[in-house]
Amino acid sequence: MNKVGTMSELSAGKPIRATVDGEKILIFLVDDRPVATAARCPHAQGPLHQGEICGSQLICPWHGWTFNLPSGSCEEDPDLFLKTYKVECEGDDILVSVDAHA
Repeated sequence: MNKVGTMSELSAGKPIRATVDGEKILIFLVDDRPVATAARCPHAQGPLHQGEICGSQLICPWHGWTFNLPSGSCEEDPDLFLKTYKVECEGDDILVSVDAHA
């Protein structure tokens, strides 16, 4: 597990951007819990840190495709998934593993 930030940082309302073992990831706050995903949209590689969050849904800024953050499922294409990662909290620290997917 790798430390990617803190809950205090995440509470500020923007996703945390991090690189873990060479993979660019984002950490979002969903229902008061951190969720880690790939940083790029699996549809057309759009920059998801610029996306809009509505509840537990993330809307890609390029084409408006919608992803469920906890599961990674895509509303527009059920065969397409946003990669998600295992997240743990130790105190205020947020830890992510890119080897063990959520």
